[in-house]
Amino acid sequence: LKSSQATFCLHPSRSWRTAQAVSQLMALFQKDGVTLTEKGGVLHLVLDRGECRINPTSVSLLSEGLAVAEKHPHPKSLVVAGQGKFFCNGLDVEWLDKNPKGVPELLESFWRVLARLLVMDCRTVCALNGHAFGAGVFLALACDYRIMRTKQGFVNFPELNLGMPLSKGFAELAKAKLSPSALRVGVLAGKRFGSTEAVTIGIVDAEFPVETLEEEAQKLAAEGLPQNLKLFRFTPSSYRKMKIELYTDAYRALTAPGGGSAGPESRL
Repeated sequence: LKSSQATFCLHPSRSWRTAQAVSQLMALFQKDGVTLTEKGGVLHLVLDRGECRINPTSVSLLSEGLAVAEKHPHPKSLVVAGQGKFFCNGLDVEWLDKNPKGVPELLESFWRVLARLLVMDCRTVCALNGHAFGAGVFLALACDYRIMRTKQGFVNFPELNLGMPLSKGFAELAKAKLSPSALRVGVLAGKRFGSTEAVTIGIVDAEFPVETLEEEAQKLAAEGLPQNLKLFRFTPSSYRKMKIELYTDAYRALTAPGGGSAGPESRL
């Protein structure tokens, strides 16, 4: 791994090219624009793939990077971030149109990634460096915390505008993480949220200028390390089970065969 690549991929909006910054990093995974680095016990999974639309390639890369993070020894926390204008611009509609028979398999593979992130056995933080639409919002919601850059970027559920229903997996994840008012305005009215509105309604936890976004994500993730929480005894497996209990319906829907794809009428 070249040092210039490592410094470029860590920060969601700019390069870090100083020798001091390079010395603080440990490259753990790098493939086709997805990079995992470590800094002070905090893992940074950075998606540097343009609009980062969800298709089989991006899901596979996410899964591979996440697998390395899952196997990394404790204590650890995880930051998920993008690069440039977009965090994730949703499903790859062009791929969907060309591969209609492959859509169910794609969605199920993405739901499995969301499920793993949802119940990961450490603190997870999403740093929204830019636009997050559709699947990108659900990737963010799978994390424990979300912070967002100011001045540029929107969070949006596009299903209403596209005439699409929400799958059970996506719906249960949204219900697990958002208030009824956020669901009403975001999903049923299709509102686009800037950072301040997203904080106010509870979709994200805080907003920061892009220049400090990586620093704030690092800080928030580091605060969740067991030693910084001053825990007497931290057991990763128990922490994961705790998340499964808190998000049971979402986890079950995301991991069920077909992603819990049966229509809502079947649950009445």
